[in-house]
Amino acid sequence: MEIWRKIQIAAVVFAVVTVALAVATLNFPNLVYWTMWAWTIVLWLMLFLGPMPVVERNRKNHQIAMALFFLLAVLVAVSVNTWLQGQWPATHGFSRGVLVYSTAYYVVALVFAAWLKLKEKKNK
Repeated sequence: MEIWRKIQIAAVVFAVVTVALAVATLNFPNLVYWTMWAWTIVLWLMLFLGPMPVVERNRKNHQIAMALFFLLAVLVAVSVNTWLQGQWPATHGFSRGVLVYSTAYYVVALVFAAWLKLKEKKNK
């Protein structure tokens, strides 16, 4: 079985566990940090399935754009994490920071990969 198929299976398994944890967190709030880490792992797995192959394929041709998108992800993550600290101070911690950064990076990577994909189609 090729590696991408294994990553897809792992992503589905982690997604199911994450949804179960999210539902359980409604009744057991002490599971919130486990749920945040589960969501983070799901985002990382989905990152390798979705945008990363496109980004890696075009890495050498768009180094400056890649650096700018990475900077954008960091800026979005810092600002959202700061905003969340004011809204929900009880969840402030390393777990939430990693989840917020992973979410921001995933969204920015999706946008960057879509832009690269459009550029690929335009050049063909």
